Amino acid sequence: MDRNELIDITRRALKISMDKTTDMMPSERIVPAAIYTSQELFEREREYVRRAPQLVGYRSELPEPGSYTTKQVMDVAVLLTRDDDGAVRAFQNVCAHRQAKVAEGCGVAERFTCPYHAWSYNKVGALVSAPGRDGFPTAMKGAGLTELPAAEHAGFLWVGLDPDGGPLDIASHLGDLGPELASWGIGDWNSVGEKVLDAPANWKLALDTFGENYHFASVHQNTFALLARSNCALFDTYGPHHRLIFPLQNITELADKPESEWEPLHNFVVIYAIFPNIVMSVTFINGEIFRVYPGEKAGHSITVHQNATTLDVSDEAGRKGADDIFEYAHSSVRDEDYPLAAKVQANMESGARPNLTFGRNEPGLHHRHACMDEVLGAVAAH
Repeated sequence: MDRNELIDITRRALKISMDKTTDMMPSERIVPAAIYTSQELFEREREYVRRAPQLVGYRSELPEPGSYTTKQVMDVAVLLTRDDDGAVRAFQNVCAHRQAKVAEGCGVAERFTCPYHAWSYNKVGALVSAPGRDGFPTAMKGAGLTELPAAEHAGFLWVGLDPDGGPLDIASHLGDLGPELASWGIGDWNSVGEKVLDAPANWKLALDTFGENYHFASVHQNTFALLARSNCALFDTYGPHHRLIFPLQNITELADKPESEWEPLHNFVVIYAIFPNIVMSVTFINGEIFRVYPGEKAGHSITVHQNATTLDVSDEAGRKGADDIFEYAHSSVRDEDYPLAAKVQANMESGARPNLTFGRNEPGLHHRHACMDEVLGAVAAH
């Protein structure tokens, strides 16, 4: 995103901050509580998410040929590698023999050897060695890891969970949002790590916590609300995806400064909702990814939280700073957002009230849920 675009966003964010308002939808939206509790609906949603391209990390996690990283994407263990030609490959992280994982963590490797019986695979997934070949006269012929569709786009790593799903068209999936995501260069920032949240809350309810800042003054009064304004946000759509801009508390200081002195990214946070289940948070110093997955049932979700930073993590002070920022954001979600979401989930499952309301001041919720309604309707019709 170039400076002219950032200045335009800053003008808009400054105006709503000075006016003490927020972008609004034309009307409220009444939604049934059953969208968070219905097992039948949940299973349809989970299948849709499984078929969608999944953003799973930063390209900096595969910095050179021979590098690899492992991911858990819903119920699928995934191994990603960068081959000798520099292309990203993805495989089910499942041995062809007895289905143990062949790799853990990340690093650089020429081969991946199953810890169970030492079947060994190269970085393009082919079986290259195994003891006791006489015991497998047919099973080892042409054996290898099951390859998954993979792509590197806009600086991020993407996989498809269906081995027969064909090439991923991420440019079409992202549409106009793609160039904007790429412009940040986040994929080349230094990866800090991953943390996992296992929550007794529907996956959409988990996503809803990132879809508005109306709750900051109450839920995050001692954390995010000290930095960012509550109930004050810009909202823009990119097809099924959207962007929220959360102005920081200090943005009104810009009113007395010439635009030539503005530093836009010191005055707001950018939140991207990448349909159907990814949230990205961008500041001048870090780019966070929240991969929110449907769990085992309607009232369960798994969130994988990743972070990348502009800080030099090879330096001790830089690494500590990056870790502290990561933990600050993670603990706020873990200790403030998700415990409240779990209580909301319990209330909805009790059947106490049939509906809930999205306010005009919560446009991100309107948009994501309307898009989900649309695609599930299309799926049902098909």
